Amino acid sequence: MTIDQDVFDDLWDGERSIGFFVQSAQGYWIVDEKRNFTLDIDKSLRSSLSNGTITQEQYERSCLKFRNGILKMTAENFPSYLHGPSVKILSSSELQGFIGAKPNVFEKIENYYLTGEGLDSELFKNANVIRSRLPLFYVNFDRKIFMHMDDGRFHEEYVHSDWIAESGDFSYLIPSREKYWVDAGKDFWKVRFL
Repeated sequence: MTIDQDVFDDLWDGERSIGFFVQSAQGYWIVDEKRNFTLDIDKSLRSSLSNGTITQEQYERSCLKFRNGILKMTAENFPSYLHGPSVKILSSSELQGFIGAKPNVFEKIENYYLTGEGLDSELFKNANVIRSRLPLFYVNFDRKIFMHMDDGRFHEEYVHSDWIAESGDFSYLIPSREKYWVDAGKDFWKVRFL
């Protein structure tokens, strides 16, 4: 698959997000609608049903339509999820140059962290473009770990009960060879914290 401008636009708009999945010791970079990274959407739907936000009919319709009927994503049904219409699997080679940093942006960001010298609006916009192209989700079926950096959302509440689930920085869990945001020693992950 080649990455087209629509993917970048959807990431910028927040319509889609990037997640790193691990299954059977293999890593997958996935671009998908943000809601599809929720492991157990049935918890959310049942809550909406019980508090009257949705009707029984809406619940049943949602169960059929959501992620092609995969309400609870597991290691067993993950391969089926990968064939869903909204899923884009990205290879490591496709992710080279994915960040889209303009010249000198890294040095100016590092200078900001060092001195506190402000970033102009053009630089700040480029930093936000970079941020939109960083992963928000980490799902490891082998170790039963779910982490996200989707500020203000509580995705960890919709994870299977025997999993470790939290909101926080998961970059240390991703193998170095997979960190497409590191280019010639420049680690653009720090853009997350501007």
